[in-house]
Amino acid sequence: MEKMKLWVLATILGCGACVFSACDKSDDDNEMEDFDTDVPMGVYVPDIGFNPIDSVLAEVNPNERVVFLLRHAERGWNYSRTGTLTENGKKQAQTVGERIKSDEVAFYAHSDYIRTKQTCQNIAIGRGSEDVAAGDEEWGILSGEWYEKDHGVVSKNGWGSWENVSQWEYEGGFEQGYYNLADRSEEWLDSLRAHLPTMRRLNILVSHDLMVSAMTVYLTNGMVDLRYWQTKKWLNYLAGIAIIIDPQGNMRFRTVRGLDSGVMK
Repeated sequence: MEKMKLWVLATILGCGACVFSACDKSDDDNEMEDFDTDVPMGVYVPDIGFNPIDSVLAEVNPNERVVFLLRHAERGWNYSRTGTLTENGKKQAQTVGERIKSDEVAFYAHSDYIRTKQTCQNIAIGRGSEDVAAGDEEWGILSGEWYEKDHGVVSKNGWGSWENVSQWEYEGGFEQGYYNLADRSEEWLDSLRAHLPTMRRLNILVSHDLMVSAMTVYLTNGMVDLRYWQTKKWLNYLAGIAIIIDPQGNMRFRTVRGLDSGVMK
């Protein structure tokens, strides 16, 4: 089964007309005005980089919606559901809010972890609004384990490492522990479509690195470099993917970063 053919088929059937746009400049200063969409997922390609979140928002037309799917801000050493953001993490999220400040009220959703809710709250603070009170929801599709088929198998085999997760995102494998990337990602997009009637023009969804990196790899068809097992690049805090939806339901995608870089090195 060829992953490229699967991705193209999912695009045609699931999104109407889905388009991924490369950024003008990557975090590594590689200018990428265009790229070859026929490159197979398992082949290394240059890093297309991440776009500043405010520049992506400026591209959204008045009659379109945008969904920013982001990793949470900087956290402390408590990895559990009760772990919180650091003071620096709160400032990071507030800065992102300032960059997308406007008069419109945004919609927010997060996972069942405290740090994702805190990220939403602090983005709202940065926007200078009461946004969170207007749309603070906990969504199961934002779980950090969304792509895990069997968490016990993943834990037993140590497959939750950045090396293994990144390799699975680009090359597949690990079938006992993880779902098929394309199938599970399309299931996520279907769930998002079901939520759209209750959402707003500007929507901020906050999840975790394992979930957001996989969706970012899928929606860019592997053209973003998060190949930690090869390049030691991993998704940074407050980075991810923007899903822009026109009135006909067609989608286009843009990588986004809230901080100076979209990757950790």
